[in-house]
Amino acid sequence: MRLGRLARLSTRLARTLASGGPLYCQLVVTRRCNLSCGYCSEYDSSSPPVPYAELCRRIDALHRLGAFHLCLHGGEPLMHPDLARLVEYAARASQVSVITNGVLLTDELVDELGRAGLFHMQVSVDALRPDATLYIQKSLKTMRGRLERLRDRARFRVVVNLVLCERTREDFRAMVDTVAALGLPLTVGLVHDDKGGAAIRGDDYVTLYRYYEERFGSPHFVEFDYGLALLRGEQPEWRCRAGARYLYVDEDGRVQLCPTQRGRIDKPIAEYTTADVRAHYRTAKGCEAGCSVMCAYRPSVVDNQPLSILGAAMRNLQHKLQRRRWT
Repeated sequence: MRLGRLARLSTRLARTLASGGPLYCQLVVTRRCNLSCGYCSEYDSSSPPVPYAELCRRIDALHRLGAFHLCLHGGEPLMHPDLARLVEYAARASQVSVITNGVLLTDELVDELGRAGLFHMQVSVDALRPDATLYIQKSLKTMRGRLERLRDRARFRVVVNLVLCERTREDFRAMVDTVAALGLPLTVGLVHDDKGGAAIRGDDYVTLYRYYEERFGSPHFVEFDYGLALLRGEQPEWRCRAGARYLYVDEDGRVQLCPTQRGRIDKPIAEYTTADVRAHYRTAKGCEAGCSVMCAYRPSVVDNQPLSILGAAMRNLQHKLQRRRWT
C-alpha cells in the first residue's frame, strides 16, 4: 500500500472513530450465487448483478458518511462482471474487501483485483470434503489448489473462514490443521439461526473453538471471549451499533440492521444521513441477546469495550511470538 493512501486511510479512520461513523459496511453487489449452501439465506440463483453505475452511487453515499471499510458482498460477488472496477472505485476513500466462496477465482482475476487496490479477501470454506447432501458445498478438498495459488499470487491479504456447526464439527480439527499447513490466516464463524442467534452450544463446541484459538492468532480475538460465552449457552449484554458503526446495504440499496434483521431500518443508502447514524448509534436493537452475527458485534466493540481492542492486539502479538518459538 502506498504511503499516501495509508496516510489518507489513517486520517479517515481517526475521523470515523471520533464521529461515531461507519467502521464496517457490507454492500451487496449481487444476490446471485453459483452455490446453494443449505444454511445460507443471502443468495438466489436468478437475480442480475446490481448495475455498476448504481453501485457507484451507493459507494458515494457510504463515502459521504465516512465509511472506513467497505466489503463487497453477495450472493457471490465474483459473479459481478465489474467487480474489479468496483473495487478500484471504492478504494479511493475506503479499505475494500470481498467475501467469496472462491470457486470462480482465476489467476487473471486475482491479478486484476490486486491492481484495483483490494485490501482483503475472505474465502469461505466450510467442510473438509464435499457433502453428499449438498447442505455444505465449499470444501477444502476441492479448494486447496485455488487457495495455494491465491496464497502465492495475491497482492492483498487472504483469510480463510470456517463455519462451526453440527455438520462441520467432526472434521473441524482436521480443517483447522489443513489451513494451518497452507500458511493462511483463519477465522471461525458460529452458525446462527434465521434471526441471528447462535444456533450451537455445548462443551464439545467450546473445546473445538479453543482448539482454533491454540492454533491461530487472529485480529478477531476481540470477539473470541464473546463467542466462547455463546457456546456455553450464555447471553452477554452488549449494545449493538448496527445502523451506525456497522452498515448492511442490501441488493436494493436499502440499509438494514444486518442480513438477518431486515425491514427494521429499510432506508435507501442514498437518503441515509449522519443524523440516521447518530440515532442508530444510540438505540438498543432488542436482538442483541445471543446474537452471533459477528459483523455487527465486532465494530460495536470499539465503543462498548474500547480497551478490549488493545487487549486483543496484545493477545495476538503474544500468540505470534509463541508460534515463532515453537517453529
